[in-house]
Amino acid sequence: MYAIVYRRERGVRFFVWVLGCRVVYAGGVILEISSADLASKIVFRNLEQTALVFMVPLMVLFVLDLVGMDKWLRWKWLLIALFACWSFVIWTDSYWHVINSTQELVNGHLVTTKTPYSLAFNLLCYAIIAGCIFALVRYILGARPEIRKSGMLLLMFGSIPLMVEILKLVKPNLLPWLLPVSVYSGICGIVMFWIIMRYKLFSSVPMARNIVVETMHEGMLIINTNGNVIDSNRFASELVIGKTDHPILGRHIREVLAAWPEWLSACSRMEERRIEISSPVDYETKSYIVNVYPFFSHRKRKLGTISIIIDITEKQQALEQVARLNQMKDQLLTAVSHDIRDPLALQVNLVELLDTNKQSLHPAESEIIRTLSEQVRNTYAMVENLLEWFRGQKEGIVLQPESLIIHGVVEEACRLLVLNCEAKQLLLRVDVDEDMRVSADREALVLVIRNLLSNAIKFSKPGGVVSVSAASFGGKTEISVQDDGVGMNEEQIRQLFDETRFSSTKGTAGEKGTGMGLLVSQHFLRMSGGQLKVHSKPGVGSKFTIVLEDGDLR
Repeated sequence: MYAIVYRRERGVRFFVWVLGCRVVYAGGVILEISSADLASKIVFRNLEQTALVFMVPLMVLFVLDLVGMDKWLRWKWLLIALFACWSFVIWTDSYWHVINSTQELVNGHLVTTKTPYSLAFNLLCYAIIAGCIFALVRYILGARPEIRKSGMLLLMFGSIPLMVEILKLVKPNLLPWLLPVSVYSGICGIVMFWIIMRYKLFSSVPMARNIVVETMHEGMLIINTNGNVIDSNRFASELVIGKTDHPILGRHIREVLAAWPEWLSACSRMEERRIEISSPVDYETKSYIVNVYPFFSHRKRKLGTISIIIDITEKQQALEQVARLNQMKDQLLTAVSHDIRDPLALQVNLVELLDTNKQSLHPAESEIIRTLSEQVRNTYAMVENLLEWFRGQKEGIVLQPESLIIHGVVEEACRLLVLNCEAKQLLLRVDVDEDMRVSADREALVLVIRNLLSNAIKFSKPGGVVSVSAASFGGKTEISVQDDGVGMNEEQIRQLFDETRFSSTKGTAGEKGTGMGLLVSQHFLRMSGGQLKVHSKPGVGSKFTIVLEDGDLR
């Protein structure tokens, strides 16, 4: 009944039928002993032989299912059919005399003489059963140590009835004495049942340990209270003692963990700990994370530790590569900052100087200066945005908020864009009170306003208006940049702050950009505790609003 309850577990579904055949056999023996006439004894002997015959294929299927050789189970019905044919011969042997040459009663016991065919078939069956026992022994030896002993005892008691059957075949004259023993061997069944109940062999399926544990991509090392290794898988064994034929079971941790003092200490003290170790494996040094956990009895007494070992070599190498790339990025940014931005700033100043004297130049020369000025300023703005973007992504950047006069910040942002407005004949209108303040980092706020103004100019039609306004309410200050340009639809607004796409749309005069200006602006506003709001309609224009804390509250 216990096996029937757990019949869905691996191997048990066939083992139930093996036990069933054994019960039928025992019942047949009892009925044969209790019957008096020859015909009845022959019927019950045939029943016994049929039960024994079917035990052979069922035992084979039990072993195949237990060890996980599922592909062979496809032939189970063919295997059973072959032995069913021999069972048919058993019941019709009175016509063929293939199994028994003679059958007679001697002192009330049925005595038969086996034919060579019957002896050959019996030897074949015993050879098959012996192969199954050998496979079970190998399988049990791969189970956990606490299961190996119980598994071997179970196998030993289960083999006793087989030994009795072999003895009956070899010594037919002992049959009157051995036949009752077949029934008394039920005592072995009781002992087997106690072993199964004691170790819960079917319910926990402990024999599947070598399938589960040995296929883990993590190492497992179990240490008892005495500091001895009581279980491990191949991953852990090869790590601590290398690829060797010497077993790790039973060794003391002072021997196997001597190279890792922290790990040794955690196992000795039975403490929970997370440790990073390294070890040379196959001519390379690998990195591992070892998680040590104590395990307890039902009375909360420590019984030892289990160490789970995880290979983090690839992750560690990836982190080192990222660190190298970050270092190269920082070096590149430093080079760009000094070798590109500074010369561009100088060029902007020179262009401004030329622009102040363009009245004295030929109109063609003035046009060249205007074009040069526009290109230099755009390039400088793009480089500035690029550098600020990377600077914003770098860990450890700290903004320095202060109380700023908004009008001064707006004028500073507009200074580099005056020529861009003139080129498109735009009216740049600033409607900000001169005493209005906001709390922000000066460089970051100038960059944000300049980016918003640059976008407004870029998408405004010639002769349009770009305005900057500010208002305070509820402890917050809003700085708005508005244009009457081409505007945007809802889908375009959603794509503005998508960090996975650095896309840029050409302006009304074919102006190009990097697509990073708004991302940089939003990033710095978030770092400042503010936000950026967008309102736009196609053909009407766009309005970008910066929301920050009022500078007067600081």
